[in-house]
Amino acid sequence: MVDKAVADHGSDRSRVYVTGLSAGGGMTADLLAAYPEVFAGGGIDAGLPAQCAASVTQATSCQQADQHLSPAQWAGRVTAQNPGYTGPWPRVAIWQGTGDYTVYPVNGTELRDQWTAVHGLSPTPTSTRSLPGGTTLTSYGDAVQLYSVAGMGHGTAVDPGAGATQCGSTGAYFLAGICSSYYTAVFWGLDQGAGGSTTPSPTATPVPGVCVTASNYAHTLAGRAHQVAGEVYANGSGQDLGLWNVFVTHALLETSPGYWVLADGQC
Repeated sequence: MVDKAVADHGSDRSRVYVTGLSAGGGMTADLLAAYPEVFAGGGIDAGLPAQCAASVTQATSCQQADQHLSPAQWAGRVTAQNPGYTGPWPRVAIWQGTGDYTVYPVNGTELRDQWTAVHGLSPTPTSTRSLPGGTTLTSYGDAVQLYSVAGMGHGTAVDPGAGATQCGSTGAYFLAGICSSYYTAVFWGLDQGAGGSTTPSPTATPVPGVCVTASNYAHTLAGRAHQVAGEVYANGSGQDLGLWNVFVTHALLETSPGYWVLADGQC
């Protein structure tokens, strides 16, 4: 299909990109894994990591729960799709709503782990930045970006309007907040952005946040976490905190409104 489009339109083969939402986001990750030589980049909106599931039952588990794989294990699922490939890997933009309970926010974290490992990067951000619509952008070198949209459910982020950084109309699965297409295009280098590139420098100042140490029970009562079948997960990141009781204690850091991450030893 890509070959046909390139032939018909005289497209630049070095500027072929793929993006998708939900199941399409999962397909995007799989396409990047299987055909890294075809795509310069991919945009994964509320999608699953590449090769997370091989059945409908596994897909449901992937959607809703932490798979407890290391970054290296996630990367192995990518590299196994194209054994022997030694060329450059596509740049990856990951979009995830913190209020998405169709494809839970943990998938954004797992995608981050997967693609930073594929690129040989640390899962520790090189920079963090606040964007419109309650969005937190964390960058990992110049190859992987994770956009966390506070409170957004299952959909693609749009920002209706005529401004230079706006786009789209709201509707089913098109949710108001930020123009994801604009920021993804800037990341890929297809647009220099309003007033210049918006890609943050590695020295950008991390976004400060509230840090709270409490029991898992207290975290759920305060709305920093939620429990499923007796297991507690941080709101936003979906990180597994362990059993729902007053004995297990963790520190949680709010990196954007409603988005909490484990911060043991940092509070």
